[in-house]
Amino acid sequence: MYAGLQAFMSGSQPMDINQIQYFLAIVETGGFTKAADSLFVSQPSLSVSIKRLEKELEVKLFERGGRGAILTPAGQFFLENAREILNQYQLALNGLRAFHSQPTLRLGVLRTLRIEDLSSMITLFREEFPSAVIELRDGTVRDLHQWLEKGEVDVTVTELPYPEDTEISLVLFQQDFLLAVPQNHPFANKDKINLAELDNQPFIGRTECEIWGKAPQIFEAEGIEPQVVYLADREEWAISMLRSGLGITIMPVWKGLADIVYVPIAEMNLFRTVGLQWRVQHQSDLVKQFRLFAAQYSWENV
Repeated sequence: MYAGLQAFMSGSQPMDINQIQYFLAIVETGGFTKAADSLFVSQPSLSVSIKRLEKELEVKLFERGGRGAILTPAGQFFLENAREILNQYQLALNGLRAFHSQPTLRLGVLRTLRIEDLSSMITLFREEFPSAVIELRDGTVRDLHQWLEKGEVDVTVTELPYPEDTEISLVLFQQDFLLAVPQNHPFANKDKINLAELDNQPFIGRTECEIWGKAPQIFEAEGIEPQVVYLADREEWAISMLRSGLGITIMPVWKGLADIVYVPIAEMNLFRTVGLQWRVQHQSDLVKQFRLFAAQYSWENV
């Protein structure tokens, strides 16, 4: 019994929200004519829509006659479900309106960036666009690329390949990779060191760093065996280990770091280009505003 109705309630039958609204209007007004007037539609259009709904449900919802539109037992059964369907639809609409009043930017961030520098930029952006919600997600270059391709983030702050595709990317700044040592380390007083001097030095490895993947090969080619004492996957951890004097490492040059000295390595010329990436399609106004803001932001202190 009510096979079509059960199929409809399970979602296997197509649902037209107008049909639900028409059905409820007829129940509330007690007749097709009054319902049509309240909905500002013609009575024939209303009747056709209800007949189509009854055909999809494979039941009669109303007894039509001189007494007006009276619900059948199947119509009574459907009534509460119809009210719930319309209620859920309205809740969904209200939720979607919140996206317009409080737009969300899903931002993917390179794990080897200092969160302090990025936070300063985001804080200023929020001051200019106070209604915007920023969702941060950090990962490797590969992670960020995959998330962007899958639409899990809207824009990324990442290392850009060379040459950059200006249609989907924007250069923000460049960073050299140098040897970072505590200020009381013997290397801190040198203008430059050779790779050979890193042999047997306590070294802080960078598990997520774009450059670290190349370092072991460079060391091996030179017959150098740094003594890895710690593996850091985030910039703040590596900086903390350096300041504690636990080791040295090769890392991006960050300005304004107290107690840390950067020393060039004669045989290495490493750098990265950091910028934004986005998808050509599905660009929201908020993404465009963020791109423009990031392009105008002063990155000199990074």
